[in-house]
Amino acid sequence: MTRVERVRFLVRKMVWGARQVGTLTALRGAFRLAALAVMRPPTARCVTRDGLSISFRYPSQLMPSLVIFGDLLEPELQMLRLRLREGSVAVDVGSSIGTWTMAAARLGAQVHACEPDVDSIDTLEANCRANHLEERVTVRRIGLGAAPGQGTLLVQKRRYMNRIRTDGAASGAVAGTATDEGFPILTLDGLVEAEGLTRIDILKINTAGGERDVVAGGMGLFRRGAVDLVLVLDGLEVRPVLDEVRELGYEMGIWDGEAQTFVHVAGSSFLDSVTKGPMNRYVVLARKD
Repeated sequence: MTRVERVRFLVRKMVWGARQVGTLTALRGAFRLAALAVMRPPTARCVTRDGLSISFRYPSQLMPSLVIFGDLLEPELQMLRLRLREGSVAVDVGSSIGTWTMAAARLGAQVHACEPDVDSIDTLEANCRANHLEERVTVRRIGLGAAPGQGTLLVQKRRYMNRIRTDGAASGAVAGTATDEGFPILTLDGLVEAEGLTRIDILKINTAGGERDVVAGGMGLFRRGAVDLVLVLDGLEVRPVLDEVRELGYEMGIWDGEAQTFVHVAGSSFLDSVTKGPMNRYVVLARKD
């Protein structure tokens, strides 16, 4: 994406977000974001439109959309309200500071949050306590990959963009500041076995580019139809393996937040032809009934 394209996208995102939350709310959020840039506090806090209190370290854990709009405005979050209930099981791979984890836990799900970054885990656990959701969240300091082993964290300027490096990774090498302390890498199949799970109602995968390895490590689950709904951060690298999952009895598409409906496509090659909003980030795979 060129600089001009990036600016156009950001403008489109701001206009779309302001339309969702109201221009005045968006302007107030923009002023809050500007104030953070001036004051640069070590930590900051915002309250989402639905009342979640979310703290984060500034600037490494800053999510600008959260500050400006009081919401990530990801249309796919609507699917949680439709799919989750008391006793549901959700797995969050790449949980960062816990925005998705808390949204699922608040709906009654038992959430298994997987995150290799100690700083992010500290913030995630503090956020869960602040919102009285800690009993519904199990946090594991692990990475998920195509094969079990040991991993190293590659830290980025924005920590939610962190990647993991493993010797047997299918994904290509990426830049980043490597940490000294390693952590275990499990496969999705191995995680489910270790946690004693029989099914997953919603699986969300956002590992800033390592999604292909995560999905590849869960093929046993998909063959058994043990996952009802999968949300995977979109990217060209992950699409071929998503086509493999689709062939195991899953429908592929995106969630249209405006129409509040699932838009089906016949394969990953058709995803770019589907009209997406500026906040759509995930490919959706839904198990066929």
